[in-house]
Amino acid sequence: MKYQLAKTSRLGNRVVNEDRIGVVEHNNTVLLILADGMGGYRGGQIASKAMVNRMLRQFKRSKLPTADPVAFLKDLIVDAHIAVLRAGSEQYPPIEPRTTCVVCLIQEGNAWWAHVGDSRLYLFRGGKPFVRTVDHSKIEELHRKGKLSKEEMDKHPQRHLVTRCVGYQKHPPIPTISDKIPLEKYDMLLLCSDGLWGPLTKENIADTLTQNPLAEAVERIAYQAEFRSYPEADNIS
Repeated sequence: MKYQLAKTSRLGNRVVNEDRIGVVEHNNTVLLILADGMGGYRGGQIASKAMVNRMLRQFKRSKLPTADPVAFLKDLIVDAHIAVLRAGSEQYPPIEPRTTCVVCLIQEGNAWWAHVGDSRLYLFRGGKPFVRTVDHSKIEELHRKGKLSKEEMDKHPQRHLVTRCVGYQKHPPIPTISDKIPLEKYDMLLLCSDGLWGPLTKENIADTLTQNPLAEAVERIAYQAEFRSYPEADNIS
């Protein structure tokens, strides 16, 4: 399985970068992780760090390729949820850090992904947007019900309010997990935080990805997102 990887993370106009990225390969199996710590609550960076570290550790301990990718992804998120709760309880005084996430498993030429919250995965095929995850958010629910247009979503005061997250509640969140997606030559997978996708259209992203070498394209996309959202740019990963 041949592939290229590129990653970047920018602070934006924030004091702390609460985004975390994880990439690991073992036995010709790849795991991609992006966690976006929730800045509206204390310890967003603690949550995202605990989540990514736990997933990387669990992946390295697993028998790969896995026979049941869906169960594997679900277990990863449950374990990460427990790790985030533990990380919060170890603070003094204890806190309830939270994070959104998107995770992608690639093995034997196929991809599966899972997400909680509004961290996204895009699949670009033939240089065009092909699939994206559906956010767990209030405005996404309203949009799906036909009560909110795409233009209204972009300006809605609750556009950053998510309905699911990792951490906080005792019971782990229910992730949305994809079916098996056979990958084709030149497919591109993008995992990103809302700081990146918020200011850009999927067409903006696709154009930049197809017109530049991968490492350069990733940096350009992040710069564009920061520039367009200045001076209120979120962390961008």
